[in-house]
Amino acid sequence: MSTVLDEHPALAAAIRGLLSVGVAAGDVAKLTTQVAAATKAIPLRGMELWERAIRAELWAAERAANEASWKFWVRPRRFASWLDLCSRDGRKREAALRLATGGAPTAFVLAIAFRRLNDWVPEVRAAARDTLPEVALNCDPQDVASALWSLLAHWSAWGRMEAADREAVAAIASNERVSLAMKSKIMDATAGPAATVLAQYARSPSLDSWLKEFAQGAVQPAVRARAFRWVFLGQVAWVVGHKWKWTDLAYCKGKLEPIVESRAIPTKQPFLPTLHSAMADRSPLVRRIAAEFLIRELYLLGENALPLAQRTAADVSPAVAERGRFALKQLKDAGLAAPTSAA
Repeated sequence: MSTVLDEHPALAAAIRGLLSVGVAAGDVAKLTTQVAAATKAIPLRGMELWERAIRAELWAAERAANEASWKFWVRPRRFASWLDLCSRDGRKREAALRLATGGAPTAFVLAIAFRRLNDWVPEVRAAARDTLPEVALNCDPQDVASALWSLLAHWSAWGRMEAADREAVAAIASNERVSLAMKSKIMDATAGPAATVLAQYARSPSLDSWLKEFAQGAVQPAVRARAFRWVFLGQVAWVVGHKWKWTDLAYCKGKLEPIVESRAIPTKQPFLPTLHSAMADRSPLVRRIAAEFLIRELYLLGENALPLAQRTAADVSPAVAERGRFALKQLKDAGLAAPTSAA
């Protein structure tokens, strides 16, 4: 059966060499370096498939060790390594975390270590919770940011994580150097779940001072739209999980609804300049957010309400223009719109 390792022959050879029976102690450091070098260029996507592939190699190595156990001239043991984070044996996964010293060699290895926070063995989750903050502190901040990116994109779907596990990740994310690295990744990302990562990272207040910068300068429109919404509301929000809601018990129909948490932003930006900035954005996704909050605050804008509503109604985006026409109708119904000419 083919695995993702088949696409990376150099990495596969280094892993198999490191796990082979009777590998010399002098070769362990060399092979470990080769594994680290081969994983540096691997995108942190499909980590579950990578874990399965490495677990299969570990299983094959264990079977080879058992088959060679009768050969007294062969030393049927191997050295523990970061690869044991993928072992099928929970005791070995826990030991790999407890014995970790220094930082993880690459973002790939750190991402696998982060995944142990959702491990099916409670002792492994506890070991990850205890050791990961120190491990991350000794890693390159860019590697930590990359590993957090792969984690935060989907960790709201992890059902085994506890509040203490999320607090451990929040403590890592609060590190100043890691926050700066993550800020650059979110600002410059041209594709991928940058808006979702930003929302999950917002659990920590470390990015609060850059929300205006995200709103005005991020590459992805989804990031700018989310940042503008938070600035308008004066609070950030994120999904912590999902709950099942029955919609029709007679036919056993239902749906998963997100569980959302939020917190207030310490400093609030002035509304009108922020609205002008959002209305001038090149993306209709952001301008639609501006139109939404124009309608919300329509009667508090005074003499600015009518020209802003007219500008929104003339937008090239149908979704934005529709909201502008609704705002004009509200003003007309309230008697605040200028009278139309009979001509």
